[in-house]
Amino acid sequence: MAHRNARTTVYARRLMVQRHLAGWSQARIAEQLGVSRPTVSKWIGRYRAEGEAGLEDRSSRPEPSWVRERLRFRPPRPVGRWCHYT
Repeated sequence: MAHRNARTTVYARRLMVQRHLAGWSQARIAEQLGVSRPTVSKWIGRYRAEGEAGLEDRSSRPEPSWVRERLRFRPPRPVGRWCHYT
């Protein structure tokens, strides 16, 4: 089942890939399925990079950028100090 924000289903994504492998142009696939050509291109690209697993639904929750940056530039605090919460 697709998550709330998904614009295509897993079935439609597989259909895009199958038609592309059968020789259809991306523009024709997009027209037939009622999606944009960049959408078709994105799913074909994910299929090439990840295979069938790339067509499955993913979480649409973004990772906050500050978490990624903080961990990249500052090592975690050392463990072993007393905390006033304990």
